[in-house]
Amino acid sequence: MIKKNGNEYLRPAYLEIDLKALASNVKKIKRRLGKKIELLAVVKADGYGHGAYEVSKTALRNGAGSFGVAFLEEGIELRENGIKAPILILSPECYVREKKLIEYDLQPVVTDLDFVNDLEKEAKKQNKIAQVYLKMDTGMRRYGIEPSLALAFVKRIQKLKNVKLKGILSQFSTTEDEDRDFAEKQLSIFKKTVKKIEELNGGRLIRSIANSGAFLKLPQSYFDQVRVGILMYGIYPSPKLAKRVEVNPVMSLKSRLVQIKKVEKGESVGYGRTFITKRRTKIGTIPLGYADGYPWQLSNQGEVLVKGKRVPIIGRVCMDAFMVDLTDLPEVKTGEEVVLLGKQGKEKIEAHQIAGWAKSFSYEIVSRMGKRLPRVYLK
Repeated sequence: MIKKNGNEYLRPAYLEIDLKALASNVKKIKRRLGKKIELLAVVKADGYGHGAYEVSKTALRNGAGSFGVAFLEEGIELRENGIKAPILILSPECYVREKKLIEYDLQPVVTDLDFVNDLEKEAKKQNKIAQVYLKMDTGMRRYGIEPSLALAFVKRIQKLKNVKLKGILSQFSTTEDEDRDFAEKQLSIFKKTVKKIEELNGGRLIRSIANSGAFLKLPQSYFDQVRVGILMYGIYPSPKLAKRVEVNPVMSLKSRLVQIKKVEKGESVGYGRTFITKRRTKIGTIPLGYADGYPWQLSNQGEVLVKGKRVPIIGRVCMDAFMVDLTDLPEVKTGEEVVLLGKQGKEKIEAHQIAGWAKSFSYEIVSRMGKRLPRVYLK
């Protein structure tokens, strides 16, 4: 975390993370789920760029019961910072990494019996029980075993003493779309297979398939545990799903104008001379670029907020800086605040707008914000 020095920041480009907004979002999500359904807060990719540890602390205080990360290292980081709640590793892990999984009490998803056997051996060495989730492929075709192989897989796990099956999960692939047919098909496959597994297992397992999109549009998919990521950060998985639950953006990206200069009509701006001025132009330089995660694709087409007004990006976004046209802001000065993501006055720029300019999507926009950007947490 970076500290304020009067009214200035140590670097004139930073992420502002509103933990009050995060807390409110988590409470609203948990309220809709009710007491019996667990909220698994997805904090992979360093909390979608928001900072996994600070996000986890806030989410835990406001209704989350467990956390989801992508890889072993992300789980270890949370443990070493004092997060004791259950942590699920959402991507299948590779061989030789089972030692750390068990040492740090992390719960992996499993799709490979050889890996499960290695997990058994390591758990026995450490005198521990490794809790795992079976990941089932119901149509995503990324990770997971085929439903037809699930029963045989579970039978093999049942023979082990130090590996215990805690839950079964799958992943929707189309919950952001208007068409619900494929999601309904995946849900049907999941329900039928889980029923057979639970009959074989002789008891209830944690069932988890719902993500942010399913949370908003498929309440019949909630089961025992709902994995919420992007929505928790105040971003709807699709603008079409907006307002079904009222959430507020948690991240803002801010900077300051470090130089202002005037150039004559017909001058080129930036690398490659991709922008030529059509009038006498006042140019402002912002000390932030694609190395910080700000999309290069915003060259000559993105916008930022200065003095509550939208101003266009001109020229190419550079590694460490980019330029904007300030000609229509007569009283702007060096040091003026610039908002690249978030609100300023009555105007706002949202992640999905930046994603549209960059031909990307909002998940990538927030999670790509680089380590060079300090985070300022508002509590």
